[in-house]
Amino acid sequence: MRIERNAVTTSSATTWHRIVASLFAALIMLFMISGLIHFLSSSGNKYDANMIRRGDTKIAAVESGSTDSAKRDDITSTTAEQSNNSDNQHILSLTLDISPPTKIRIAVLKDKCPKAYEFLSFMVENQQQTECNPCTIYRGEPVPTYWGSKDYPDRYFDKGRWGPPYALVQGGLVNSKLNTVEQDNHRPKVLQRGMVAWAGGNSIHFFIALADHPEWGDVHTAWGEVLPEDMSVVDALVKERPLKVLERNNPVLTNFVEPMYFHLGWEGG
Repeated sequence: MRIERNAVTTSSATTWHRIVASLFAALIMLFMISGLIHFLSSSGNKYDANMIRRGDTKIAAVESGSTDSAKRDDITSTTAEQSNNSDNQHILSLTLDISPPTKIRIAVLKDKCPKAYEFLSFMVENQQQTECNPCTIYRGEPVPTYWGSKDYPDRYFDKGRWGPPYALVQGGLVNSKLNTVEQDNHRPKVLQRGMVAWAGGNSIHFFIALADHPEWGDVHTAWGEVLPEDMSVVDALVKERPLKVLERNNPVLTNFVEPMYFHLGWEGG
C-alpha cells in the first residue's frame, strides 16, 4: 500500500511539472510572437513612411514635370500662335503728311477681323482715285499721370481715373462710298496699349490706345495692333504737337490744333 501512494504522488508531480513547463513555453511563445508583431509593425510603418516620402517625391516630380510640360505647351502654343499671326499678318502703313513724313505701321488681324480687312483693302485700292483724300488723324488725348489711380473716382468723366484726357489718338477713314463698317466679333475685355479699334458702333473712325483701357469693357472691335517699335512715333504725336482742349464738349475732348492727313498702303505691297 505504501508503494502505491508513492506511485500516485510521483505521477501527480510529473503531471504538474509538465503543466508548468507547457505554460512557460506558451508564455515564451506569446512573448516571441508579440515581439515579432511589433517588429513587423515598426518595419511596416517605416516602409509606409518611405513609400509616402517616395510617393511625395514622385508626385512632386510629376507635378513639376506637368508644370514644365504645361509651360512648354504654353510656350509652344504662344510660339505657334505668333508664327501663325506672322504668317497671316498684313501690315498697313499710315504715312502722315507732316515734316518729316512719319509712318505708323499696323498689323491688321485679318483672320479675326475679315470685315475690317476687306474695308481697309477697299480704302487702299481706291485711295488714288477718290477715297481717303480727307483721311486725317485729328484727336490726340495724352495719358494723364493719374491714369488708373485708385486715388481718383472710377469713372471716365469729371476728373475720374480714366480721364479726361483719354489716352488715345484718333482718326477717320473718310471716303465717298462707305460711311459705316460692319463689325467683326473681336472685342477684347481690356483694350491694351497699341491696339487699334473702331471708335464705336459701325463708325469708320478708329483710335490707337496709348494705355490699357479696362474701363470700357468689350464694346470696341480691335482690328489691329501698332508694331511695338512704332508706338514711340504715336506717343510723340501727343507730346510734341500742339493740342487744344474742347472744354465745352461733353465729354471734354482734346484735339490736335492741326489735323494730320495721311495715306494708306500695304507694307511690301
